[in-house]
Formats: sequence, structure tokens, C-alpha cells
Amino acid sequence: MVGFTSFNQLNADTMRRRAAGDRLGALDLLGEHEARFPRQAGLLRILRVEILVELRHVDEALRLLSDALDRGFRYRGRWLRDARFAPLAADDRFAALVERADRQYDEAQALARSDLRVFMPEGDAPERGWPVLVALHGNNSDLADTAIHWQSAVRAGWLLALPQSSEIGVTPGVFVWNDGQLAAAELDRRVAEVRASFPTDTARTVVAGFSMGARQALELVLGGRVPAAGVISIAAWLPDPERLAQIVRPDVVRSARTYIVVGKGDDSGYEGSLKLADQLRSVGGSAEIEIHDGGHEYPAAVDAILLRALRSF
Repeated sequence: MVGFTSFNQLNADTMRRRAAGDRLGALDLLGEHEARFPRQAGLLRILRVEILVELRHVDEALRLLSDALDRGFRYRGRWLRDARFAPLAADDRFAALVERADRQYDEAQALARSDLRVFMPEGDAPERGWPVLVALHGNNSDLADTAIHWQSAVRAGWLLALPQSSEIGVTPGVFVWNDGQLAAAELDRRVAEVRASFPTDTARTVVAGFSMGARQALELVLGGRVPAAGVISIAAWLPDPERLAQIVRPDVVRSARTYIVVGKGDDSGYEGSLKLADQLRSVGGSAEIEIHDGGHEYPAAVDAILLRALRSF
């Protein structure tokens, strides 16, 4: 069995095999590792279904999709109506599974609730209150998976607030930040809760995030939707930096600091992060970028990197 230390490494290897035409090899790889990455199990399962469709193994694809729904994986019907699954469209069994997927997704989403975890520094708050770092988890993640990566901020005297999205991921127990309006509303509410419950320095609130959480942090802060002293982006999902550049407000960019952290091997964020930093600087922003040797993941030296970033605010 090939060894992977992260889901992103597995996903990258799967994509390479598919691009090279080795669909059976990619299929075997995903099947071998589905149990090893429980937070991404729903994603791995639908990738297997997609490859089986490409191979025209219709019965096996339908059996695997049915089993996925039995396991509680959440797939919106509109995803399954995508062209990738078109070879299944004429099959009545598939139509029934799409209807079932829609129903199960809606039922699970209706029960989902956002969450918040707050970590306070030791000792008494400064006279002006603690500076606040609000950190958004990545997609298909949760608070338990996220908290460890931001703890150096607490040791440095920052109050750390970790909101958990109410938007469900494909695997039960994980959450995503795909809906920007929902993310903005939940962030507003959570920041207000923190300020009402703890002594905080309102002039030193920084919004940060990882992957899609970083993308939302960039959009919401630099677009002027969420007031903050700045934003820290770690491995932002940025395949389309031009679109983000259209959202940001130059007046906000010039007043709020931006600290970008990205790995050289991050296929979904490296080039976009470089372009975004250049675009922010071109309108007078103070964008700083720190590049590490990893991929789409928290850097190994995340504690030290986070401390350097916080010194900017």
C-alpha cells in the first residue's frame, strides 16, 4: 500500500493517475485509503463512483453510490446531475438515488448548527482587552481537527475564537464554508458573542483561515464585509485570484494588513497566492507572503509562522 500523510497527497496522486489514463490504479488507490481518511471518506467515495462511470461500470457505480448513501454520506442532487455522471442519467436506479441524496442532504442540513470554541490567554486581560484572532477551519473539517494549529496565538496573548460552520460537508461530522453569505452572517454573530463575553481590543481583531476558510477570510475582510485589522491566509483555495481581486476594496486593502502563507507544492493556491499578493500591493496594500516547502496543508512550522504573522498587527 502506498503511504500518504495527508488527504491532499492522496488526492494529488489520484489526479496524476487519472490524467495518465490509469483509472483502475486510481480506483484501487482510493479504495485502499478510504478508511484511513475518515473526514474525507465521502469525497473519496464519490471519486470512486466518478471513475467507475468513466469506465462505464454502471452497475458497480450505482452499487457504490447506494452504499455511500447507506453510510450517511451527503451529496446534493445537483452535484449528481453534473455531466460527469451523465452516463447514468437514463437509468431509473440512478434517478431514485439522486432523489434520495437530495432528501438526505436536506434533512442533515436542517439539523446542523454552528459552533464556537474560545481559548483565552493566561492571566488578566490587558487594559484595552485581548487582541482577537478568529480562525476559520478548512472545508471538510471541524473544530477538533483545527484547534491545534492555532494555539501559538493563545500563548502569545491573543484570544482565539474558532467558529465552526453550520454548512455540512459530504462526510457526517465535518463542515464547509462554501456559502459566503452564510459565512459572513455566522462570523458577524460569533465576533459579537466574543466581544460581549470577553474583554477584547476591538481595534485588533484579525480574521484568519485555512484553505476555504482562508478564502472566505480574504473575501470577507478585504471586501469590506467584515471589519478587521487584517487577515491571515494559510493555504487559501485560490485557483481564481482574478475573481477575488474584483471583490476586494482598495480602501480596505490599504488599511487592513494581509499576511499570506502558502506552500510551493500547493496546486490550488500557490500561483493564486502570488498573484493576489501582487494585486493587493498594486493598489497600495501591505500584503506580505511567506512561502514554505509543503503543499496544501498547514506548514510544519505553523507555530512560528503564526507568531511572525501576528506581529504584523
